[in-house]
Amino acid sequence: MLWFEFKARKSTQAAAFLLKLCNGKKDKYLLLKMIYLADRAALEKWNISITGDEPYSMEYGPVPSNIYDLTKGGIRHGCEWETAIETVQKETLVLRSDPGTDELSEDEMALLRETFDKYKDFTFDKMKDYCHSLPEYDKTVGKGSKPISIVTMFKTLGRPEKIGEIADSILEMERLKAAFGE
Repeated sequence: MLWFEFKARKSTQAAAFLLKLCNGKKDKYLLLKMIYLADRAALEKWNISITGDEPYSMEYGPVPSNIYDLTKGGIRHGCEWETAIETVQKETLVLRSDPGTDELSEDEMALLRETFDKYKDFTFDKMKDYCHSLPEYDKTVGKGSKPISIVTMFKTLGRPEKIGEIADSILEMERLKAAFGE
């Protein structure tokens, strides 16, 4: 599926930035939703996500799929996730070390802070209900998972005219990476 390039190091820094705002500890589900909502806001504002992560509809709402896998230890991207963030008892994310913020712009950190401020007091149920109300969420997913396409995202954000432009940019980046052997 066509999507942005996942940025593992930047995603680690974004998660750690939010964890710092949470005094170093947060429910995994709630933090994943905050990252998803910050990425969604970035798409709406700048036509590109902060993390580049591909969102999936899941039982409790949309999640950034690669970051979700990182919380489960399911993938390795050669980033600092394993040393920076620990998943405790499958439900809590704890900041172990600070990976810095050199990959994040001031605007991205401001957007992450805004997202945190907006959703910091949400309970699991309130967050689930809110995420289920998002127009891109596929309510038929049940206990499975289903990718949310870039077309769906930009249509639900009221930006259908950007779909072709974004798709062309992503394809051009893929061609450049292939040409340079990355």
